[in-house]
Amino acid sequence: MNTMLSRMEQSTGKHKVVGYWFNEQKCQKFGVQDLEATCRRRGIQLVKIDMNSPLDDQGPFDLVLHKVTVLYAQALNNNGKAANAINMFENYIKKHPETFVMDPLPGVHKLLLRNQTYELLHQRFRYDEKIFTPTYAELSSRNVKENAEIVKQASVTFPVVCKPVTGGGGVEAHEMAVVFNEMGLSEFRLPCVAQSFINHGAVLYKLFVLGPVWFVIVRPSLKNFYAGVDGCFGFNTLTEQETVYFNSSNVSKADSQSPLTQLDPGDMEDELPKADPAVFNRIVTNLREALNMDLLGIDVVIDSNTGKYGIIDVNAFPSYDSVPNLMEHLVDLLVMRMDHPAPESIKQTPENKKIPTFTTCDHPQEDSGVDTG
Repeated sequence: MNTMLSRMEQSTGKHKVVGYWFNEQKCQKFGVQDLEATCRRRGIQLVKIDMNSPLDDQGPFDLVLHKVTVLYAQALNNNGKAANAINMFENYIKKHPETFVMDPLPGVHKLLLRNQTYELLHQRFRYDEKIFTPTYAELSSRNVKENAEIVKQASVTFPVVCKPVTGGGGVEAHEMAVVFNEMGLSEFRLPCVAQSFINHGAVLYKLFVLGPVWFVIVRPSLKNFYAGVDGCFGFNTLTEQETVYFNSSNVSKADSQSPLTQLDPGDMEDELPKADPAVFNRIVTNLREALNMDLLGIDVVIDSNTGKYGIIDVNAFPSYDSVPNLMEHLVDLLVMRMDHPAPESIKQTPENKKIPTFTTCDHPQEDSGVDTG
């Protein structure tokens, strides 16, 4: 009865209906109750999608808001339940082109695998003198000589950060390692992406994008590492340095007490390059256009030596932790997209030129696990 009433109200134009799917941990951390209350005040009905039931029985929807990257990650690892949910979701979207999807799946697909993301970044910023993505190589073998040749051909330099190939798949996607030598490359879980480590003064800039509005959140990050100097400030030969394992979400919490975020005495005197909002804006505008997406988290470091801006990761629908007035901004975006769906390619608008807010704040871990309810 309630579903029938909702459809009748929608058809008479009384309110819009937004269907959403996050897994349970994302629901709790994101504050779905606050989102529901904000939507209600704006005349929007928020409906949780059940991936175990046909979506046609749950709609129609004016807009679908989702974070299905965790399902994709599980499907890539041969999880049958997740694969079925994804197939049903994709089929519904194809069947209902009138429903706006936030965000469109083609853009989300480009962010599922880090090697694909980094190739996209390389292509988009290859001619930008101020923005780059660190050199990287994909490794799938434990053959030391083979890996050494692969990283050499890709111009990857030690130290390197080894990351899981699959991004956005929960806790495992944040388990990483700083590797100082060729032997260490074979110790990390495969397949992985080996990316040149960029010294950046232990400062990470997280760009949180909500359509035309974006914010900069300043977070702790890994200290500077050097080939020939281990994590305990001692000098060793390159082959003796031990791999440093870490969880990127834990390291980047504002209240992190990890020794990995504490600069060594010799680096504390170095003056860090000042962040330029215009460069951040260029990054945001370029990637929104490339991905045709509204909800993005972009991790940026500033090279301590060159002052250039290195993009080290891009995520779909990030946590938005500590973004001021988050729900108001998000619902504004939902209304804008339902009233005026985005064109095929998002172009820069005057709103993109707003000066962002720089904030230092805590960062909870991303959600993990799979549930389709």
